Amino acid sequence: MSAPPQQSAVLPEPHNSHEPPKSGHRLADLAVALSAVFISLCSLALAVHHGRTMQRLVEANSRPFIQFITSNGETRRDGDSVRVLTVTVSNPGAGAARIEDFVILIDGQRVTRWPEAFALLDPRATPATLGGMTYSDVAPSYLKAGSDEVVLRWPRTEENAALWDEILARGREHVQFEACYCSIFDECWIEQPHIFRPKPVRSCRK
Repeated sequence: MSAPPQQSAVLPEPHNSHEPPKSGHRLADLAVALSAVFISLCSLALAVHHGRTMQRLVEANSRPFIQFITSNGETRRDGDSVRVLTVTVSNPGAGAARIEDFVILIDGQRVTRWPEAFALLDPRATPATLGGMTYSDVAPSYLKAGSDEVVLRWPRTEENAALWDEILARGREHVQFEACYCSIFDECWIEQPHIFRPKPVRSCRK
């Protein structure tokens, strides 16, 4: 007598669902879903705000600030004062400055070289009559944070006293400086006369 055929067990197919479990109450399920969306949006907004805050903090800690300082006298080591016309470029900001453009304004006329500026102030100003004047180019150059550099030095002597006094008097009313500089992150500003806050610009390139 043959044995009856064996029947294989049939297992139910697993039911996969990607939907979250529901409570069976439509309003409760909707509230849970909306709460999840709201929390996600809040988290996204906080992340964006935090990113912007960190970016502004980094920019503030690396921002330069260019100023021009003029003086008509200095004190020597022995305590005596001497008459010297100096122009100093200073960076009291928090980051290094890349000075890309510099102009000297003589009654609105733009020049880039110190001898040209002196000649416009007084036709008698020549390398021979100026005697003893030293200067350096302001741009292009780098100036680290918290530092300054003397870019013009012209001492008053017996030979150039009359010319020195004349140019000093005229320079107070007719000379201004303008510079365009950038931070290490290529953020750029223009330092303009009589404006305390530099004007932000996209680039110093014209």
